[in-house]
Amino acid sequence: MLQAQLKAKFSLVALLVATSMLAACGDSTTNIVEKEPIAVDDDHDDDHDHDHDEISSAGRLVISAKDSNLVSVYELEDGSLLDTFAVADTPSALAASAGKRYALVVQRTTDRVEFVDGGLFQEDHVDHLHPYQQAPALSSFVLSDSRPTHITSTDSQTAVFFDGDAASSTPAAVAVITDADITTDSNGYPVLNYSIHMHGAAQARGEYLISTLRDADSATTLPDKVALYHGHDDHFDEELIFDELCPGLHGSAQNANFISFGCTDGVLLIAQDGDTFTASKLENTEDFSDAMRIGTLIGDMHADHFVGFAGASMFAIHAEDGEMELVDWQSSEEAGVIGYGFADKGEKFVLLDNQGYLTILHYHGHEHEGAATAAEEAAFEFAAKVQLTSADLSTMPTGSRFELAISASDDKAYVLNPIDSSLLTVDLKDAEVVTTKQLNFVPHKLVWLGIAEPAAHDH
Repeated sequence: MLQAQLKAKFSLVALLVATSMLAACGDSTTNIVEKEPIAVDDDHDDDHDHDHDEISSAGRLVISAKDSNLVSVYELEDGSLLDTFAVADTPSALAASAGKRYALVVQRTTDRVEFVDGGLFQEDHVDHLHPYQQAPALSSFVLSDSRPTHITSTDSQTAVFFDGDAASSTPAAVAVITDADITTDSNGYPVLNYSIHMHGAAQARGEYLISTLRDADSATTLPDKVALYHGHDDHFDEELIFDELCPGLHGSAQNANFISFGCTDGVLLIAQDGDTFTASKLENTEDFSDAMRIGTLIGDMHADHFVGFAGASMFAIHAEDGEMELVDWQSSEEAGVIGYGFADKGEKFVLLDNQGYLTILHYHGHEHEGAATAAEEAAFEFAAKVQLTSADLSTMPTGSRFELAISASDDKAYVLNPIDSSLLTVDLKDAEVVTTKQLNFVPHKLVWLGIAEPAAHDH
């Protein structure tokens, strides 16, 4: 059961104690020199005379330090360090909230998700979207339940799947939150409580939640079923268990019309038409060996195709047409995929591999291009491969790897190189590294925050 609706707060005393302990336990690898926090932009005159150009369009990066509870916020316009925060434990992952205002600081082994406010956001003022720029801050909003693992977001909702724990017989749960919940420190968001633990996945879909099910007598923690749930205030009610099975389910994604789940024998596709949801199975093609299965899925509201990964093999999955095609991303035999995502508002797809290369693909599968165009060319076309480092890869720190973040406001990607503690900015249009910033700590994880769809200056 979620503790106090997945909410906990730092007291001022606890924060002061944590800060004191942090100062006593500092070391050279996490010696971060902070600048004065930037001033909060709270000017809001009715005539809107202030200059929106002053608000960062490049966004900000949140970067965690290796083997540390420190997370830092950087301004991408000038590369400056805005602030550094101490969270409760070493982050296992960072993710962006639905509105990309907040960084979810996931601490899986200690059952906690904290939130860092990046300080860039927009508010709906009826006749226009009004942008704001504030100093970063550590939010008082906290999710607290067993083993937070998979985080998925749309442009309005974030679903956090808590796996639960077999050793303590703690069941799984799913919390669905919005940026407004985080901002107001709300406890009124809906929560799905299971009766058993599982390594599951969930996709929030407005008032609905599509989430996994596992039988109590299953020999694996992976689920094999998917159910439809309907949100009611602070909870979800089960509406439908889909007949199609998905053995060994791992990985999920969604786009405008479909929700997908990875299975050992193919991909489970859930189509939505209004309030009606139907399931079908797209089976693995002859490109799959017996040892291969899709365990990672990526979707984008701008794209008709899902991208599925079976190891280093990339597949383009068109749910509407029921087609799955192998994509040649020109990988080396040694390459393993460790970062990926749609970029440039769905116009591109990028892959980061463990050999230190970033591959850029053009995407041609948009619905607006028409069926004739889609039939004439492959959905993904190789564009470029960018070498990120010439360093000896064997010197990568134990437990580290290259890490990728993709901007939602411009055609840039950011890569952490723990070998030399650097942050690289890659221009995806020109396919080149345009800046290299030296960090004075060994970086671990990163996430991009900012205003994805900047408001027009003319109201």
